Amino acid sequence: MKINNLMLPKGYKPLGIALLLLGFVLLILRYQFNYKPDFLNLKVFAFYTYYIESKSFTVVTNQMIEELAAIFMLSGLFLLAFTKEKEESEGLNALRLKAFMVTAYVNLIYFFLSMVLFFGFGFVGALTLFMGVWLIAYLLVFRYLLLRNRQA
Repeated sequence: MKINNLMLPKGYKPLGIALLLLGFVLLILRYQFNYKPDFLNLKVFAFYTYYIESKSFTVVTNQMIEELAAIFMLSGLFLLAFTKEKEESEGLNALRLKAFMVTAYVNLIYFFLSMVLFFGFGFVGALTLFMGVWLIAYLLVFRYLLLRNRQA
Protein backbone atom coordinates (compact mmCIF):
# COMPACT_ATOMS: atom_id res chain seq x y z
CA MET A 1 0.00 0.00 0.00
CA LYS A 2 1.36 3.41 -0.92
CA ILE A 3 1.88 5.90 1.88
CA ASN A 4 -0.16 8.51 -0.02
CA ASN A 5 -3.24 6.31 0.37
CA LEU A 6 -2.87 6.68 4.14
CA MET A 7 -2.43 10.46 4.14
CA LEU A 8 -5.35 12.82 4.70
CA PRO A 9 -6.39 15.27 1.95
CA LYS A 10 -4.55 18.59 2.02
CA GLY A 11 -7.75 20.43 2.96
CA TYR A 12 -7.40 19.18 6.54
CA LYS A 13 -4.35 21.36 7.23
CA PRO A 14 -6.36 24.54 8.10
CA LEU A 15 -8.56 22.48 10.44
CA GLY A 16 -5.42 21.13 12.11
CA ILE A 17 -4.09 24.65 12.66
CA ALA A 18 -7.46 25.80 14.05
CA LEU A 19 -7.71 22.85 16.48
CA LEU A 20 -4.13 23.33 17.64
CA LEU A 21 -4.72 27.03 18.29
CA LEU A 22 -8.04 26.38 20.03
CA GLY A 23 -6.39 23.86 22.35
CA PHE A 24 -3.56 26.28 23.06
CA VAL A 25 -6.03 29.08 23.87
CA LEU A 26 -7.95 26.77 26.23
CA LEU A 27 -4.71 25.91 28.05
CA ILE A 28 -3.83 29.58 28.42
CA LEU A 29 -7.33 30.36 29.71
CA ARG A 30 -7.14 27.50 32.20
CA TYR A 31 -3.64 27.93 33.57
CA GLN A 32 -2.94 31.64 33.09
CA PHE A 33 -6.39 32.97 34.01
CA ASN A 34 -7.66 30.02 36.12
CA TYR A 35 -10.75 29.79 33.86
CA LYS A 36 -12.98 26.84 34.79
CA PRO A 37 -16.39 27.17 33.13
CA ASP A 38 -19.25 25.58 35.04
CA PHE A 39 -20.66 23.89 31.95
CA LEU A 40 -17.45 21.81 31.71
CA ASN A 41 -17.89 20.37 35.23
CA LEU A 42 -19.17 17.02 34.04
CA LYS A 43 -19.86 13.63 35.54
CA VAL A 44 -17.65 11.17 33.67
CA PHE A 45 -16.88 7.48 33.98
CA ALA A 46 -13.35 6.82 35.25
CA PHE A 47 -11.45 3.55 35.04
CA TYR A 48 -9.17 4.93 37.76
CA THR A 49 -9.02 8.21 39.62
CA TYR A 50 -6.90 9.49 42.46
CA TYR A 51 -7.72 12.83 44.03
CA ILE A 52 -8.19 12.47 47.77
CA GLU A 53 -8.72 8.74 47.61
CA SER A 54 -8.17 6.07 45.00
CA LYS A 55 -11.27 4.87 43.10
CA SER A 56 -11.76 2.47 40.21
CA PHE A 57 -14.63 2.03 37.75
CA THR A 58 -16.70 4.87 39.08
CA VAL A 59 -18.42 8.08 38.00
CA VAL A 60 -16.68 11.28 39.11
CA THR A 61 -17.24 14.98 38.55
CA ASN A 62 -14.35 16.49 36.62
CA GLN A 63 -13.52 19.88 35.12
CA MET A 64 -12.98 18.89 31.47
CA ILE A 65 -11.21 22.00 30.11
CA GLU A 66 -7.76 20.37 30.34
CA GLU A 67 -8.96 17.23 28.57
CA LEU A 68 -10.64 19.26 25.81
CA ALA A 69 -7.50 21.34 25.34
CA ALA A 70 -5.38 18.19 25.04
CA ILE A 71 -7.83 16.56 22.61
CA PHE A 72 -7.92 19.68 20.43
CA MET A 73 -4.13 20.09 20.46
CA LEU A 74 -3.38 16.42 19.74
CA SER A 75 -6.03 16.29 17.00
CA GLY A 76 -4.59 19.43 15.42
CA LEU A 77 -1.04 18.08 15.56
CA PHE A 78 -2.22 14.79 14.09
CA LEU A 79 -3.97 16.53 11.20
CA LEU A 80 -0.90 18.66 10.51
CA ALA A 81 1.40 15.64 10.58
CA PHE A 82 -0.70 13.35 8.40
CA THR A 83 -2.10 15.73 5.80
CA LYS A 84 -0.78 15.63 2.24
CA GLU A 85 1.38 18.46 0.93
CA LYS A 86 0.30 20.50 -2.10
CA GLU A 87 2.58 18.48 -4.36
CA GLU A 88 3.21 14.87 -3.38
CA SER A 89 6.09 12.72 -4.67
CA GLU A 90 8.07 9.61 -3.79
CA GLY A 91 10.88 11.89 -2.62
CA LEU A 92 8.48 13.41 -0.11
CA ASN A 93 7.66 9.94 1.19
CA ALA A 94 11.38 9.30 1.71
CA LEU A 95 11.59 12.55 3.71
CA ARG A 96 8.61 11.45 5.81
CA LEU A 97 10.29 8.13 6.57
CA LYS A 98 13.54 9.88 7.49
CA ALA A 99 11.61 12.29 9.74
CA PHE A 100 9.90 9.36 11.48
CA MET A 101 13.25 7.66 12.07
CA VAL A 102 14.81 10.81 13.54
CA THR A 103 11.67 11.33 15.63
CA ALA A 104 11.94 7.78 16.99
CA TYR A 105 15.48 8.55 18.20
CA VAL A 106 14.41 11.88 19.73
CA ASN A 107 11.49 10.24 21.52
CA LEU A 108 13.62 7.42 22.89
CA ILE A 109 16.13 9.95 24.26
CA TYR A 110 13.26 12.01 25.74
CA PHE A 111 11.80 8.90 27.36
CA PHE A 112 15.14 7.74 28.81
CA LEU A 113 15.89 11.21 30.17
CA SER A 114 12.39 11.36 31.67
CA MET A 115 12.98 8.07 33.49
CA VAL A 116 16.18 9.30 35.16
CA LEU A 117 15.26 12.97 35.73
CA PHE A 118 11.59 12.87 36.76
CA PHE A 119 10.09 10.89 39.62
CA GLY A 120 6.61 10.40 41.09
CA PHE A 121 4.00 12.71 39.64
CA GLY A 122 6.73 14.57 37.73
CA PHE A 123 7.26 11.41 35.70
CA VAL A 124 3.52 11.15 35.07
CA GLY A 125 3.62 14.73 33.75
CA ALA A 126 6.58 13.88 31.52
CA LEU A 127 4.65 10.88 30.15
CA THR A 128 1.65 13.10 29.52
CA LEU A 129 3.83 15.48 27.50
CA PHE A 130 5.21 12.46 25.65
CA MET A 131 1.83 12.08 23.91
CA GLY A 132 2.33 15.28 21.97
CA VAL A 133 6.11 15.56 21.85
CA TRP A 134 6.47 12.92 19.14
CA LEU A 135 4.05 14.77 16.85
CA ILE A 136 5.79 18.10 17.47
CA ALA A 137 9.21 16.50 16.91
CA TYR A 138 8.02 14.84 13.70
CA LEU A 139 6.56 18.08 12.36
CA LEU A 140 9.73 20.04 13.14
CA VAL A 141 12.05 17.41 11.64
CA PHE A 142 9.88 16.93 8.55
CA ARG A 143 9.61 20.70 7.93
CA TYR A 144 13.36 21.08 8.39
CA LEU A 145 14.10 18.24 5.94
CA LEU A 146 11.55 19.64 3.48
CA LEU A 147 13.11 23.12 3.66
CA ARG A 148 16.63 21.73 3.28
CA ASN A 149 15.50 19.56 0.34
CA ARG A 150 13.88 22.52 -1.45
CA GLN A 151 17.02 24.63 -1.00
CA ALA A 152 19.21 21.93 -2.55
